[in-house]
Amino acid sequence: MYCILTTIVALLYMLFDVNYYLRVVFTILIGRIFQKKYGVRDTTTIYGFCTTQDVDIFLSHMNNARYVRELDFARFHFYDRTGIYANIKAVDGHALQGASSIRYRRTIPIFTAYKVETKLIYWEDTTLFIEQKFITLNDGFVRAVVLSRQNLINVNVDRLFQGIPGADQKPECPEEVKHWLQSIEISSAKLRKKD
Repeated sequence: MYCILTTIVALLYMLFDVNYYLRVVFTILIGRIFQKKYGVRDTTTIYGFCTTQDVDIFLSHMNNARYVRELDFARFHFYDRTGIYANIKAVDGHALQGASSIRYRRTIPIFTAYKVETKLIYWEDTTLFIEQKFITLNDGFVRAVVLSRQNLINVNVDRLFQGIPGADQKPECPEEVKHWLQSIEISSAKLRKKD
């Protein structure tokens, strides 16, 4: 029996990123057990620690891919704590990453604790714009700032925000989002010319 169980676990680790799924479940459960519900205009926070599995080839700081991975956990946490996830699932909808822009300010050194703050900063009918910040706990320094555009499938913001506090007044589009959207449009136009 032990041999079969070990083989199954080994196969799961070879075929799937098991730690990713465990971290998603852990992050959601901790939020549900120990944190309150939030409105769409509130900032949510998850915590992390840069380990040897997160570092780059020089073994000194978090590698770029790990930042993006952490963003997933923070976004899932935000969706769950605000009720957005429940509203998406109620209509069999989806929220897909449409674009992201990361500005790295300073590295996160190995064996350093940090937090990821997530905030919905703007929305359109079928699009959410989220800002996320990596902040080291020892000095409060913002190590990276991320903008992401989430495309809504089979659901619009009116349905998405139903019953969630804070959605009564749409925020004004931040200046950096306006410029970022212009940049995306220019890039898309260039690609359309090639096609």
